[in-house]
Amino acid sequence: MGLTSMQAQDIYEEYDIYRSPIRVFVNKFSWTLTSGYGATNYKHSLQGYTFYQDLTNQYISANSADGSNGIYQGFENWFNGPTLGTAVSIADQTNVPFPRLNDPVNNPFLANNQLLLDADSIGLEFSGVSNTIPLLASLHFDLQKFRIGLGVQFEYVSVSALKPNVREDIIRPYVPNFNSTFNTKIFGLLGYKFHEYWDYSFVAELQVGRINAGRQFNTDALGIGQNLFVNLGVSIEKNLSEYFRVIVRPSYDFRNYTINIPSDVPTSIQHDYNMFAIQIGISINIPEIPRSPYQSDHVQLKHVITAPDGQLKEVRGQPMWKVQNPKVGQNHRRLWRYKLKNRRKIDPY
Repeated sequence: MGLTSMQAQDIYEEYDIYRSPIRVFVNKFSWTLTSGYGATNYKHSLQGYTFYQDLTNQYISANSADGSNGIYQGFENWFNGPTLGTAVSIADQTNVPFPRLNDPVNNPFLANNQLLLDADSIGLEFSGVSNTIPLLASLHFDLQKFRIGLGVQFEYVSVSALKPNVREDIIRPYVPNFNSTFNTKIFGLLGYKFHEYWDYSFVAELQVGRINAGRQFNTDALGIGQNLFVNLGVSIEKNLSEYFRVIVRPSYDFRNYTINIPSDVPTSIQHDYNMFAIQIGISINIPEIPRSPYQSDHVQLKHVITAPDGQLKEVRGQPMWKVQNPKVGQNHRRLWRYKLKNRRKIDPY
């Protein structure tokens, strides 16, 4: 029968067994470092805008800017920092009345490979999946099955072209004016260990925090609400020892940002860029007791020794990264003689 925490504390006091209170406190914190792969899905709708395209340009503007006077001027780079594009002459409309351009199926084109249409008429959206490399570092405090902490994550995003959701035969993909960017996330963490199996732990985790876009994004154009994100994930932990774990963590990010489009009547576009990621890494605790000062001491379970100064101290005989199961005091579930490399040996020991 195991000892309760109160009984264990009584034994320490009764026999005057020394444990550093600082190490006992620091042991409650876990340090985690992970990296892996993520797929970021950038997506936005052009609802409420006019879309213009020719052989070299793609512009948008408020629907009121219809170009009926033969001149059209819209905004480019609406993905990360809209700037006013060069005014273009709309082709002769004598045989192609402008109102019919709202019907892209029957008559989407003006002359000279120009396209001008009301994006609402076809529900025009752009989306694309970009490869992402996340690097996460976090610190959390363990309180029985619960954990609470803080973390930071850096993301390298290789930005891909965004494809239209309709009429890909005539509408080109939107290509951002940069190839890659870095995102920085600072967050709070809340977790609950909902299941344990032998030396595996399963922890549901919630991250809520702020995400900052890279320098490729014009912060003056970013609207309210682009900073917050929510991440839901499950941390699958292989406990190699009491202090050392290998982690696999699938997760999903919910996040968006808003770009303001300058005009007489201010408008904006919301860009969603949710991300699915799988990260692999390690998590460690600083041991609350030191290694035994005796080199020949390889006892795996925690034990008490008489230190050279004559004081009783609780120590461990194994390094913190040594594969072990402190519950039963042996390195592996499978006995030594049944390991694959020893099966054919007459004397496996």
